[in-house]
Amino acid sequence: MKKTFFAALVCVAMCTMFTSCTTTRPISVTSNPVGNKCGEASTIRILNIFGGSDNIGINAAAKNGGITKISHVDFVQRNYGVYVKTTTRVYGE
Repeated sequence: MKKTFFAALVCVAMCTMFTSCTTTRPISVTSNPVGNKCGEASTIRILNIFGGSDNIGINAAAKNGGITKISHVDFVQRNYGVYVKTTTRVYGE
Protein backbone atom coordinates (compact mmCIF):
# COMPACT_ATOMS: atom_id res chain seq x y z
CA MET A 1 0.00 0.00 0.00
CA LYS A 2 2.79 2.43 0.90
CA LYS A 3 4.69 1.64 -2.31
CA THR A 4 1.60 2.29 -4.43
CA PHE A 5 0.93 5.61 -2.70
CA PHE A 6 4.57 6.67 -3.09
CA ALA A 7 4.57 5.69 -6.78
CA ALA A 8 1.38 7.68 -7.38
CA LEU A 9 2.83 10.69 -5.56
CA VAL A 10 6.02 10.56 -7.66
CA CYS A 11 3.94 10.26 -10.84
CA VAL A 12 1.87 13.33 -9.96
CA ALA A 13 5.01 15.30 -9.06
CA MET A 14 6.68 14.38 -12.37
CA CYS A 15 3.58 15.30 -14.38
CA THR A 16 3.44 18.67 -12.60
CA MET A 17 7.10 19.35 -13.36
CA PHE A 18 6.77 18.70 -17.09
CA THR A 19 3.50 20.47 -17.82
CA SER A 20 3.23 24.08 -18.90
CA CYS A 21 0.56 26.69 -19.40
CA THR A 22 0.75 30.15 -20.97
CA THR A 23 -1.70 32.97 -20.30
CA THR A 24 -1.60 36.22 -22.28
CA ARG A 25 -3.90 39.10 -21.51
CA PRO A 26 -3.97 42.72 -22.61
CA ILE A 27 -3.66 45.31 -19.87
CA SER A 28 -3.63 48.66 -21.61
CA VAL A 29 -4.50 50.19 -24.98
CA THR A 30 -3.92 53.75 -26.21
CA SER A 31 -4.98 55.66 -29.31
CA ASN A 32 -1.40 55.63 -30.65
CA PRO A 33 -0.87 53.63 -33.86
CA VAL A 34 0.55 50.12 -33.57
CA GLY A 35 4.27 50.36 -34.18
CA ASN A 36 6.83 47.80 -35.26
CA LYS A 37 8.75 47.76 -31.94
CA CYS A 38 8.26 45.42 -29.00
CA GLY A 39 9.91 45.72 -25.60
CA GLU A 40 9.90 43.08 -22.89
CA ALA A 41 10.69 42.93 -19.19
CA SER A 42 10.67 39.49 -17.50
CA THR A 43 11.22 37.79 -14.19
CA ILE A 44 11.25 34.16 -13.01
CA ARG A 45 9.87 32.82 -9.74
CA ILE A 46 10.76 29.35 -8.47
CA LEU A 47 8.09 27.52 -6.46
CA ASN A 48 6.32 30.91 -6.17
CA ILE A 49 8.73 31.70 -3.32
CA PHE A 50 12.17 32.54 -4.72
CA GLY A 51 13.04 35.17 -7.31
CA GLY A 52 10.66 37.65 -8.88
CA SER A 53 12.61 40.72 -7.80
CA ASP A 54 13.22 42.18 -11.30
CA ASN A 55 11.41 45.29 -12.51
CA ILE A 56 8.78 44.10 -15.00
CA GLY A 57 6.83 47.34 -15.24
CA ILE A 58 5.62 49.07 -18.37
CA ASN A 59 8.37 51.70 -18.19
CA ALA A 60 11.10 49.05 -18.02
CA ALA A 61 9.66 47.14 -20.98
CA ALA A 62 9.30 50.34 -23.05
CA LYS A 63 12.89 51.32 -22.25
CA ASN A 64 14.16 47.85 -23.24
CA GLY A 65 12.44 48.15 -26.61
CA GLY A 66 13.32 51.79 -27.26
CA ILE A 67 9.64 52.73 -27.34
CA THR A 68 8.49 56.31 -26.72
CA LYS A 69 4.86 56.04 -27.92
CA ILE A 70 3.08 53.01 -26.46
CA SER A 71 0.18 51.53 -28.42
CA HIS A 72 -0.71 48.56 -26.21
CA VAL A 73 0.61 46.39 -23.39
CA ASP A 74 0.30 42.62 -22.86
CA PHE A 75 0.96 40.61 -19.71
CA VAL A 76 2.25 37.05 -20.30
CA GLN A 77 2.58 34.39 -17.62
CA ARG A 78 4.13 31.00 -18.41
CA ASN A 79 3.83 28.29 -15.80
CA TYR A 80 6.30 25.42 -16.12
CA GLY A 81 5.26 23.53 -13.00
CA VAL A 82 8.23 24.35 -10.78
CA TYR A 83 8.83 27.89 -11.98
CA VAL A 84 6.77 30.74 -13.41
CA LYS A 85 8.04 33.27 -15.95
CA THR A 86 6.19 36.60 -15.97
CA THR A 87 6.69 39.03 -18.86
CA THR A 88 5.35 42.49 -19.66
CA ARG A 89 5.33 43.25 -23.40
CA VAL A 90 4.98 46.79 -24.69
CA TYR A 91 4.25 47.56 -28.36
CA GLY A 92 4.60 50.91 -30.11
CA GLU A 93 6.98 53.30 -31.86
